[in-house]
Amino acid sequence: MSLLGVDLGSSSIKCSAYSVDGRLLAVVSHGVNPLHEQPGWWETDPQDMWQAMKNCLLDISREPALKKDPPAALAISASGRENFPADAEGNPLGNNLMGADLRGAEFETPPPGTSLPEAWTLSCGHPRERMDPVLRLMWWKKAHPDVMEKARLYPDWHGFMTLRLCGRNISERSLIGRWAIYDLNTRTWDKQRMREFDVEERFLPEVLEGGQAIDRIKSELARELGLPGNLLIVTGAHDLNCAGIGAGVSKPGMACLISGSYENMLIPTTVDPTYEMLANGLSITPHPAAINRSVYAICPTGNAVLNWAREVIRLPIEESAKELDRCEPSPVIALPYLSGMMLYGKEARKLRGTLLGMTLATTRLDILQAFMEGIAYDNANTLQLLAKEGIPVNQIRATGGGTRSEWWTQLKADVMNLPIEVSSEPEPGTLGAAILAGMGAGIYASVEEASRQLCGTVRTYTPNPERAALHIEKMKFIQSILPGMLDGVYQKWPETF
Repeated sequence: MSLLGVDLGSSSIKCSAYSVDGRLLAVVSHGVNPLHEQPGWWETDPQDMWQAMKNCLLDISREPALKKDPPAALAISASGRENFPADAEGNPLGNNLMGADLRGAEFETPPPGTSLPEAWTLSCGHPRERMDPVLRLMWWKKAHPDVMEKARLYPDWHGFMTLRLCGRNISERSLIGRWAIYDLNTRTWDKQRMREFDVEERFLPEVLEGGQAIDRIKSELARELGLPGNLLIVTGAHDLNCAGIGAGVSKPGMACLISGSYENMLIPTTVDPTYEMLANGLSITPHPAAINRSVYAICPTGNAVLNWAREVIRLPIEESAKELDRCEPSPVIALPYLSGMMLYGKEARKLRGTLLGMTLATTRLDILQAFMEGIAYDNANTLQLLAKEGIPVNQIRATGGGTRSEWWTQLKADVMNLPIEVSSEPEPGTLGAAILAGMGAGIYASVEEASRQLCGTVRTYTPNPERAALHIEKMKFIQSILPGMLDGVYQKWPETF
């Protein structure tokens, strides 16, 4: 018996198979074509996503390990902020606007006369955001009223896939927790807010707990993909929550540092959201475990920025890894906010990438190191922000491609002044989904127990106080100039020149 975990990413879909004791049996992936018809637009064709899903399932069903160990259950890790209109059968009526698509920014501004801060933000645990599925729905109604008249469903990626796999549009609480009309305390939709935002009931998915059995895979689809006819489809969770489960992060005080395209943190918690917390860009969302809430600290920097920098300065990753061996800070300052900054207030989203202090002697490595430092410094600032909000972190478990850089991970441990344990699981998101699949199949007693037993570490980076001391003044200087950069430059930055 094996378990399948699927991670629906923004550029690819990964499917991993695990034995019930957490051993990785096979992993496959297929790319998804991003659509950028205009600057600031990012769409994905749901049919392209479904085809990539089918290709993954077909490929993994052919793996020799699964011939010996057929899969018993499947669960999905997905984003909770990407929905699209569909007809009653789930056929897409438009492409999915991805989280980074800039359209709909006008809905981030509260209507005139609104009392601030808005009380409903405490109820759902996050501030007003353009990528909120409710605000995206408002955008669809304004931009494409003809499409929305035909629409009967408004699935997220998770619901779209479960609809195709077993005939039910199912979402989960950590996913619908990204909706403005969700209530953290009642753990369901807020009817009054549905009326205020004009959200029709037909657009709401059926909601189940993470790790709950949905149904068996459609028999004809099982035959087409070479999968067992009794394969159980189980409710998964938000990709950050799945990554945390797959990294073994299961209790307050632990943080999962997800060093991927973004540099995000997830922390299980029992706290309630506050206005100050939300104003600073933190959010509280449901978590599919006994500790049933988590904090999201989202930073759109990470490898997306480093990959851009390496391409622009033509410094291959292999070459930079060999050259990065110095302890002293780069002589250059880099603000890594090419996609804005989610933390430290709504206005910080207007920040953009900036290089300061360059001279004719500046090298390619100076520039790349400066970006890596800027991202690491933000991790330290995030810990300070969390502590201020009563969410202490005393243990960090790191995952993602960024952990392959020993120099960078050591710097993060230094400036955060906490040991960083690197997860042994190369695909924690799919392992987290597979653990939820095992819950639905009755294999595991609890998410926490399975997470602790199956998720290990491969190495630990201990803080180096001497190296950290070299960066303190630079960190303080950057913090001191950020308000001036925002107010004096980026608040005034024109849309076009």
